[in-house]
Amino acid sequence: MATRTQIYKEILREYDALRTEQAAKLRQRKEEIYRRLPRVREIDETLSMLGVQTAKLVLLKPGDMQDALVEMRAKQKELQTERRMLLESIGLTPADMELEYVCETCKDTGYVDNVPCTCLKQKVMDKLYDQSNVRDIVKVENFDHFDVRLYSEQVSKKEGISPRENAMQILRQALAFVENFADGGQNLLLYGATGLGKTFLCSCIAKELLDQGYVVLYLTAGQLFRKLEEIRFSKDEDAEKEEWDKELLEADLLIIDDLGTEFATLFTASELFRLINDRKLKNKSVIISTNLNPEDITNQYSDRITSRLREYKVLKFFGDDIRVVKKFRK
Repeated sequence: MATRTQIYKEILREYDALRTEQAAKLRQRKEEIYRRLPRVREIDETLSMLGVQTAKLVLLKPGDMQDALVEMRAKQKELQTERRMLLESIGLTPADMELEYVCETCKDTGYVDNVPCTCLKQKVMDKLYDQSNVRDIVKVENFDHFDVRLYSEQVSKKEGISPRENAMQILRQALAFVENFADGGQNLLLYGATGLGKTFLCSCIAKELLDQGYVVLYLTAGQLFRKLEEIRFSKDEDAEKEEWDKELLEADLLIIDDLGTEFATLFTASELFRLINDRKLKNKSVIISTNLNPEDITNQYSDRITSRLREYKVLKFFGDDIRVVKKFRK
């Protein structure tokens, strides 16, 4: 998984390669046009020298500057008219002799007056989608497809409301999370049995925030701790690993899916606390989904971790496995 710095470096290399490719294409076009219309080459060479000759004349005879400029512009116009007519004779225009840009706004540099161009922002968003492991998933798992009708309307005696009403409340909380995300510091703990839509909801939130240009890291607990072990216990000094660790702390949103399925060790407990505590200090958001109930979480993790998780907005899922419901509805 690439860090934000690596993403920008990769994109800027792509811009460099694009400009090089476009320049090569322009050279090829010009050579073909010059082959067919040698006079166009002569005109281009004359035009390129005209400004130099005029500048020399102005330096030698400053008093004649105005007349020299008028004469130069008249000559330029005459040559450009001839050039345009020659190009039109073979079905071309002066634009065919110019460098083509995929993005005319930034001239394929990614920036306009040191401000990121919209094309750069789009490229970053695409890269974020790719590295967040959710590009294909969110085509289906998004708020447009969050169907509360899959949940039963029958009121649960234990919970006091129906799974459907509960799902509607959870949906409202998730939408509010996205709407208020810019305020920072929101955290969600999603828990309940398998097949109730926890991972689906994580994908919904991830898509909405990725579309807004936020950096979202979406990892299962297993993926997360394997990567952290690689960073901590590798003997090789690798700046990329340090950047990756930094990104875990600085990404706008970190989603840890299926917490509790990892092989629990002192290392995983220590790293989990470090992540959620350091991100809290940085006012960065975390979403955790788990099949563990609050009592299981208390038994499996340290008091320090459970203390932090109690500060999260808790969303409890209950009801029938909606994957089974979907299967029987087909």
